[in-house]
Amino acid sequence: MGVIMGKKSIVILLMVLLLTGMAGASDTMLMFVGEDLEVISIASRREEAAWSAPAIADVITREDLKQKGAFTLSQALEDVPGFYMNKTEKGSIPYLRGIPNSALFLFDTLPMGSGVKRSDTMIDYETSLAPVKRIEIVQGAGSVLWGPDAFAGVVNTVPMSGRDFQGVETGLILSSEDAPGEAYINYGRNEKKWSSFLSVSGRTAREDDESFKVVKFWNDVKTPEPIETRYGQGTPGDSQYVNLYAAITYDDWLTLSAKISDSKKAYTISDWDQHYLWEEKDSAASYVYKLELSKKFTSDSGIRFTGYYSQTCQDHLIVDRELDQKESSLFGEIIYDQSLFHSKGLMTMGASWRRDQFDRMPVWESFFPDFLVPANLYFLPRVDQIDFENNLASVFTQYRHEFGDIEVWAGVRYDDHDAYEDKTSYNTGFAWNMGDFMLKSIYGTAYRSPFARQLQETGGNKLEKIDNINAQLSWKKSGTQAAVTVFRNKIENHVIEDRYAGAGLSTPNSQTIDGAELELARRLTDNFKLSCNLTLLDNSGPDEMYLYNDYTYIDKDGSGVKHYQKLEYAYDTGPDIMGMIKGAWSITDQITLVSKLRYFSRRKLYYPMEDITRVCDPVWIMDANLLVKEIFPFDLSIYLNNIFNKDYSLPGIYSITRNPSFNAGLMIRMNW
Repeated sequence: MGVIMGKKSIVILLMVLLLTGMAGASDTMLMFVGEDLEVISIASRREEAAWSAPAIADVITREDLKQKGAFTLSQALEDVPGFYMNKTEKGSIPYLRGIPNSALFLFDTLPMGSGVKRSDTMIDYETSLAPVKRIEIVQGAGSVLWGPDAFAGVVNTVPMSGRDFQGVETGLILSSEDAPGEAYINYGRNEKKWSSFLSVSGRTAREDDESFKVVKFWNDVKTPEPIETRYGQGTPGDSQYVNLYAAITYDDWLTLSAKISDSKKAYTISDWDQHYLWEEKDSAASYVYKLELSKKFTSDSGIRFTGYYSQTCQDHLIVDRELDQKESSLFGEIIYDQSLFHSKGLMTMGASWRRDQFDRMPVWESFFPDFLVPANLYFLPRVDQIDFENNLASVFTQYRHEFGDIEVWAGVRYDDHDAYEDKTSYNTGFAWNMGDFMLKSIYGTAYRSPFARQLQETGGNKLEKIDNINAQLSWKKSGTQAAVTVFRNKIENHVIEDRYAGAGLSTPNSQTIDGAELELARRLTDNFKLSCNLTLLDNSGPDEMYLYNDYTYIDKDGSGVKHYQKLEYAYDTGPDIMGMIKGAWSITDQITLVSKLRYFSRRKLYYPMEDITRVCDPVWIMDANLLVKEIFPFDLSIYLNNIFNKDYSLPGIYSITRNPSFNAGLMIRMNW
């Protein structure tokens, strides 16, 4: 693995940040010159106002992140309607409109996380928000413009450039929960036709201090560790993260950028009954290099090219065995825009090619926790590591046309992949601008790439598909914003494998999820703004069914015969009721207090091995963040999480886990 920062390295980094800031002191400060902060680019592959974009869209600005006290993508999204972040021992599992791991997460329009393991989304501290300008959100199928895996929505994290920020900014985050903390430095420069931006951050923290007792297991990888040395006592080490983002732009037509990250997350896992606890570590070193070119032919037409190469090397430590894997992607895309009919119409056409290479991807053939019992002296769980590659060529087009106050659009995408039966996705919709009101209705389809076990067992040729319809009525007037959104997700060929590695694939089935999202924000006084939202979900569909290979016997011919047990449980939507109430009080022009109260209805954890369900009770959680600007030489954020120290349970990987207790911390930002 790449170099991981230790505790001493964090201290050294803090000193470097301060010294660098003083050495490069500048009069300039953070600025967004002439920018509409509600801009979104992922709805039509060009920047436009989120209010009128051809999508159910939302934007989280950099100022929003500061006011929320959000330091990770999962924290930034947890109070957005439709999103639920299930925090497990390993990390956050994002649910969007009742579908786990269903949003396509992008950083600067490039995919984040694993290409075949849906739960590896890198939305916690693996991705730093230090360089982030805004977060763009589109809810609904987005495959026409973004390809497979833009399933229930798209989230794009947009970094700053030298045009957005000039000078030096340093930041330091300290917390009572996971000391010692995090530090970052941002540097931006804009000179004539050139602009450049650099962000470096580092974090080290004890994120999990729960002790474990299975200290050795894999022995010689032929038989388990003997009982006398298998058990002991230990606690996970520190989790450590390093992130670097750099970009250079020339005259708005050429941009080169790079994103490099190195992370190690250590945590404790337990079996269903919490009799056996063991340590796991996820370590990953990744880098992405990106080239963007654009050329305007006329005021009505232009062409853009995007190309990138990415690679991720990951090690997964389970007790005392490492499973290493590697993913790499090479991608190129050309998009042509043409305005028609005196700018009433816009035609977007594109073609792309992508090659993904996967090496040593783990496929569990056995359910790991079953093997930890003292009675097991001779058998190890079977895990295979397979190699494969995907080549995908795509063409797509979308056309938008304005008829007075009404705009309509339609798009189609064709993915040429010999291994997949499903190749075509669609979208269509309209938006009616009635002044203070906006009515949108959108229909779209999308597919999801198969994960490693699907490819090994079934070839993965029949993809999971979603048919999604959205309708939203929104209103803006005199400091008040409101929206009502209704949607239906119909899922076909639905298959689950991620959570219960080794339990087998669920047999394909179908699900229908109906839902509604309500949002309201009103400025009650010049100094106080109140906002709230509510998400309601209703699911119908058959139970998930597994065929679990519980044992194998030898028949009379000497051949091994697998015996399968049928396991069933209900589809998991996460909580079916989610809500948030938030108040933002501008005490003075320099001091803002933001507090929010979040609600989740009950959540379930299903244990297919024994057909048992456990329920996590509904919970209210209150957080607060105090932002102080322009009083000190630095900006100060003081945050309080779980203020009432509410004790609540969460669905973990294999068992129920406990919530993070009350914790407090502060963030110091300083412009030089």
